[in-house]
Amino acid sequence: MKKNSIWFLALFLFISLPGISATFAQSPPQVVWEVPNPNGLANSIIGVGWAPATGQVAMGSTDRWLRTRQAANGALIYSILGPQHTRGGDQTIYSTDGAYLAVHNQSGGLDYRIYQAIDGLFLGKLLVTIDENGLVQFAPDAQLQASIPKPGALSRWPLGEFNVAFATGSGYHVITTSNNLSPNGSYQSVATEGTINILLRKTGKPIATFPGGSARGFTPACFTPDSSALAVWDGDSNRTTLWSLDGELLMQFPDALPQEGLAGIRFTPDGTRMVTSGYFAFETGSGWQQLGYVRFWRVADGTLLQQIDQHTGIGVTSPIAWSPDASQFMYGTYEGTAVAVVTP
Repeated sequence: MKKNSIWFLALFLFISLPGISATFAQSPPQVVWEVPNPNGLANSIIGVGWAPATGQVAMGSTDRWLRTRQAANGALIYSILGPQHTRGGDQTIYSTDGAYLAVHNQSGGLDYRIYQAIDGLFLGKLLVTIDENGLVQFAPDAQLQASIPKPGALSRWPLGEFNVAFATGSGYHVITTSNNLSPNGSYQSVATEGTINILLRKTGKPIATFPGGSARGFTPACFTPDSSALAVWDGDSNRTTLWSLDGELLMQFPDALPQEGLAGIRFTPDGTRMVTSGYFAFETGSGWQQLGYVRFWRVADGTLLQQIDQHTGIGVTSPIAWSPDASQFMYGTYEGTAVAVVTP
């Protein structure tokens, strides 16, 4: 079946579901650049980052390669092959001045590898531990401390982009815990076994506990830019829910179809729109089909304003990353394609 036919069927299914607006904008994205998988090996882009000041973007892939590109045109700057058995960088986070790049690898433990952004020189590791109160703690290793003078090793990072997840147990008894930090550094969300705890970072004191998130696996979550609320996706109930930090349900954003997966949640810098990325699957006469998506939601009333599902492959496998002025954003696909588009 041609993709156009898939798209029209998907749109029919989408607008036929109750509770979903049929009036949201539909148009192809204005692509700035699109770069396919450069080496032909099977891989998916799972982490993307946009430097705040240097015109550089970074992406981590399941083939273990970290690649940086020119933000203006997607031209390759340099590539770094990650350590063996680490399965690629699922978080690529630039420091607030764009001088450093933190990379977390899927199977590399909790720590982040820190590189000099301009040339990819490895500077050391940002070590991550969980203290007795369940708080995520960061500390530079000796190499990083020697490479970046105090307080640069710790104070230059956008905390709201860090996600620290770990699993305990084995077999059918694996428990996944997902930790997110608020942009202002004051709060930490801890999602595990279908429950969310909000902790004060200063003391470790819990200020709220409420149901939400995945009962077993990883829970995608993101604080609002003003650190006043937390958005959490729950695949079992097929929706993203916005919670106040005291556990009040503020808004729900339902998935369009029952068979969906979500790669990440982000907010526009002004907090007025929430952006989700992932994939949806649907059945046709020739079997199951799948498309990636990026969706823009209005936070105030939960309205779906825009869905991008062209130039998205069969799945968007990363959260989006904003340009410094948020006029553009980028994402990665299941097929290993990096895409930068104009913000609708």
